[in-house]
Formats: sequence, structure tokens, C-alpha cells
Amino acid sequence: MVLTIALAALLGAGAPARAAGTSGASFLQVGWGARAAAMGEAFTAAADDVDAVYWNPAGLAYVKRLQETFGHNAWLDGVNNEHAAFALRHSQSTVIGAGIGFLNVGDIERSNKYGYTEGYYGANDMALIGSYARRLKPNLAVGGNFKIIRERIESDSAQAFALDAGGVYEMTPRLRLGATLRNLGTGLGYKTAPAPLPMALRAGAAFQFRPGLLLTSDISLAFDDSLSLHFGGEYLYPSKVKGVTLKLRAGFKTAAMSYLGAMSAVSLGFGAETGAVEFSYALSPYGDLGMSHRLDLKIKFDSLTAGSADITVEKGGKRVTRGAAEVYGETMTWFSAKVSSEKLSREEQDVILRRIIEKFSALGVDVSEARQKLGGGQGAKP
Repeated sequence: MVLTIALAALLGAGAPARAAGTSGASFLQVGWGARAAAMGEAFTAAADDVDAVYWNPAGLAYVKRLQETFGHNAWLDGVNNEHAAFALRHSQSTVIGAGIGFLNVGDIERSNKYGYTEGYYGANDMALIGSYARRLKPNLAVGGNFKIIRERIESDSAQAFALDAGGVYEMTPRLRLGATLRNLGTGLGYKTAPAPLPMALRAGAAFQFRPGLLLTSDISLAFDDSLSLHFGGEYLYPSKVKGVTLKLRAGFKTAAMSYLGAMSAVSLGFGAETGAVEFSYALSPYGDLGMSHRLDLKIKFDSLTAGSADITVEKGGKRVTRGAAEVYGETMTWFSAKVSSEKLSREEQDVILRRIIEKFSALGVDVSEARQKLGGGQGAKP
């Protein structure tokens, strides 16, 4: 019971800004996904797959076709957090997504006024999320979430609605910036005045330091807590091990250091990817409260169908349907010839390359050649 009370303090936590525990639906602050957790939750700019449903909806713009994820968080003192989400490319410039998160605090002891146990009761929280992302320019995407939030304690329940908004900007082929405003919505309360949702502003950067090494950072300003800093890194092992790509991750965050100790700032994890499937794990210490273990499974149908789409082109006055990968190869040949014959400037080349990447990545084509040429061959995006 003591640990349960400590958990409640942690969820609504903090210091400074508004008084601790004044926000409702504090479970919304428990992040989804083992990759983000292992990287110190420095994920606002790094989110580029289905996990963006939680971290930054604008990041869904990088989804090529269809992705799904299922996650489990064995949090603290018997508290478990589950989530599932998907993202689907709707058109060349738009992606839609949805997710559900569920937190269960387990059995809570009910005592009478004399201190005797009179059974147990349950409590759980749920959030339904609908997401939309749109690429406005080749290097700029925006997105938004609509949330339905429900909390239940025994037979009582409360409901609220909220919005998230986010953006991602590719400053260079190696540097991406992101920002979000989260949980702007109605208050949540049972038989008392509704408590505000845990609103927060986040901004971050993701930098591809070199091939295989991604560095990330975030700054987070929660309206009911103090400012926190987040740093993370992801290293891709250069060669596959029995057909499996290994990813090592680590992170550091200041969010809970003041009341849980220095070790709570550190997080570690790994990913193992083969084909379209990736398994990830993250370990996060919470001082005397124990350890959090996150597991998730991600399926990217982008890989299963990459380049298999067809595209219709005009040829000799007739409409001809051909494989997108084949058309992409011809487009890159045309690009190289155009650069050589017309002596295009670096800026002109990048404009054309970004359009090629936007067009063909949406069709599931491997556009790594175009990304390598973008920005003078400085490397792919984060």
C-alpha cells in the first residue's frame, strides 16, 4: 500500500509549477514504446514510425505503408501499462493512425474505519487516440491527435477529451527538429471540480551523427511539474547477426532525479529486427520503487511490400502501368543526366531529390540512393 501511494505521487508528481497531483489523467505521462523509453524519452524529433502516435503525430508522415505495434510495460508495484497502435498511409501526403493505451493498478485494499480489510477494489485508466499527419513540404510535416480519456475507480468513472499537435522539420539531411503540445483538453473529475489534464510542451532534435549512430535530445515543460531534459542515443550494430539487425540504446533524463535519485535518470535497452518484425526491450530504474521493464513488438508491412506498388505513367501518348521501383530507377538515371547536362546548383538538386523521395517513399520504394545524394551526400535523415 505504501508503494501504491508513492506511485500516485510519482504519476502526478512534481515539484514546482502547479502543486503535485493537481492534474487529472496522470497516466497520460507514462510513455509508450521500449525504443523511446530506452533513449531517455528524447523522442519528439526522432519519432518516425507508428510510435509517433504517442510522441509526436507529425512523425507518422514517415510511415510508408502500414505499421502496427503492441507493447507491455511492467511498471511499478504491480501497475501494468499496455498499448497497441497502427499507422496507415492514406495518400501520398497523408497518414492516419490510431492507438489505445490501458493502465491497470491491480487490486487495492479496502479498509474500514477500524483498519480491518474489507476486500479489494480495482482501478484502471484508458486512452483512445486518433491521429492524422500531413506533409506540407518535402522537409516539413504536421500532425494532430484526438483523445478520449477515461478513468475508473471501482464503480465510479470520469471522462475527458484532449488534443495534441506536433510538427517535424528537416533542417538538413542529418538534422531533424520536432515540437509538440500535448493534452490540451477538458478537465477530468469524479464528484469534485474537474482537474486539468497534464499539459506539456516538448521540443527536440535528432541528429544522425554518422551512419548507424543517432543522437537525440528533448526539453520538456510540463504545466504541473518542473522543466526536464532528455538525451538519448541509438547505435546500429554494423553487421547482422544470423540475419538479425541489433540496435543498442541508452538515455538520460532529469525528470525524476530530485525525488527518486540519480539512478532514475538512466535507461538502457536494445532492439532486434529481422525482416518486417522488430522486438524491443527497455529497462528504467525508479529508485526505491524498483525497475520498469518495457517490451514491444513492431510489425512494419512497409518492408514486406517495398517497391511492389504500381504506378501509371504517360509513354508515347498512352497510359502505361509499371512497377514503382522500376520507375524510380529510371527517375534517378534522369536526375543524374540532368545534373550533368544543366550544371544544377546544390539547392536545385535538393529540391528535385526531396520530391523524388516524397513521391517514391510513399509507394514503399527503397529511396536510399536519393537520400545519399541529398545535401551533397551527407547521409540519410535521422
